[in-house]
Amino acid sequence: MANSYTLLTDLKAGRCSNTAEVRLLRLWEARNGSRNSRRSGELMSIDMLFVDENTTMMQATIVAARQRRFRQFLKEGSVYSLTGFDVARSNTKYRLSDAAISIRFNDGTLLAKIESTDRTIPMEIFRFRPYNTILGLGNRGEDLPG
Repeated sequence: MANSYTLLTDLKAGRCSNTAEVRLLRLWEARNGSRNSRRSGELMSIDMLFVDENTTMMQATIVAARQRRFRQFLKEGSVYSLTGFDVARSNTKYRLSDAAISIRFNDGTLLAKIESTDRTIPMEIFRFRPYNTILGLGNRGEDLPG
């Protein structure tokens, strides 16, 4: 019998005990950029973008205090089984996907790499925008969204 997985679009805010099967698209370290602080350059979190079989993309975060537990297992492009995480509203100032919610690893989170899956989970997701939207973003002197 095949395992039952929750789709990212079915997640609701709060503690989630269901299991999601996701691909890790991107991974990066978020560091404190404050120049006037003794914590300048200090690791704040590891942020990721996950995608599931329905091509739903969602941001996930591991706070610095928990990063040692998970960092060695994280590899871009790999598929994981993810269980026991928190689902929270996305930060509107730092939203990297269209999802209104994001995943937060907690002390009970289990992450297991899946070597082989019968699900088709994309390796990349692209977001197309109309030319005038991109031009408007560029004219504001800000970085273009990835």
